[in-house]
Amino acid sequence: MSNFLVSSFSLSSAPRSAVFRIQDELRNAQKEVTTGRFADVGLTLGSRTNQTVSLRVERESAIRIQEANTLIGQRFDTMQTALESIAKTGENLLASLISNGPADAGISASVQQAKAGLQQFMGAINAASGSRFLFSGAATDQPALAFTKVGGGVASSYEDNSTAKKAVNDALTAAAPASAADLEAFLDGAFNDLFKVPQPSDGTGWDMWSKADSSPVVNRISDSETLDVSYPASDEAFRNIVKAYVMISDLGAKTMDESQRQLLTSRAVETLSLGLSQLTEIRAEIGGKQSRLEITNETLGTRKNVLTMSISSFEDVDAYEASTRVTTLTNLLEASYALTARISRLSIMNYL
Repeated sequence: MSNFLVSSFSLSSAPRSAVFRIQDELRNAQKEVTTGRFADVGLTLGSRTNQTVSLRVERESAIRIQEANTLIGQRFDTMQTALESIAKTGENLLASLISNGPADAGISASVQQAKAGLQQFMGAINAASGSRFLFSGAATDQPALAFTKVGGGVASSYEDNSTAKKAVNDALTAAAPASAADLEAFLDGAFNDLFKVPQPSDGTGWDMWSKADSSPVVNRISDSETLDVSYPASDEAFRNIVKAYVMISDLGAKTMDESQRQLLTSRAVETLSLGLSQLTEIRAEIGGKQSRLEITNETLGTRKNVLTMSISSFEDVDAYEASTRVTTLTNLLEASYALTARISRLSIMNYL
């Protein structure tokens, strides 16, 4: 015969252990209802966990590229706005040059319009997105156009005693064109050289206007695609537009004779037309890249959705089943509380 010992302590300890276990299960079940995922994905999936990890890494990569592409799209939008402004101002001057002609009144109006156009150009070409200048090429930390004062220091603009303006005046003084033929030789020679990009950089020519780095700025827009987002101020389109503005505003058109004015006006129209045509090509090229970027983003969005669904197929719980489990565990917990309370009131003193 054996003795079977029962104590109130043993009876009360068992329900308490069950309560702790049910509370833990209930927490996990409530978490699953809230998040829609297994409370412990690794424990539930076991060896299949590495598949969801790989899917999540791939999805995060797609999200990061999409976010970067959004910034590139904003960059292109700002560039298009600046280029549209430059184009409109140039087209207005072009129309004025053609309609005003080389007469005194007409050339005076054109000179003032060219000076205003040059100022507008400098403001537009120095457009920035955040803290990055858009037309500085790879040198995004500095303005596309920046001038140095004669004798040193930073000039606030071309007109602010800049080395670029002095170079134009010095070249004109040295050439002193006395006829239309002299003027043409000057325009094709010394004046044209002022707007060339020196190779290598030596501080002359276009270096007096811009320190833009013409190195390509390539961004990855998908796992297999890259995009050059750089259009530096050293591009020929910009140099031709500036050249036409300076041609009208700074070469003393008001003091020229009629034949020189006729030549100057004709060459300015020719140069500005070329620059605007080249500018249209740039805008069209950016537009093509915007379309390409949009298509790539749509593809990335579809890919992200597919990956999300694949992850869900592994990690998501059945909402109805999880909710039912929470209700069941809650009821069970309340019953355990009630049982524990009853057992805790048992005492041998009640039976003596």
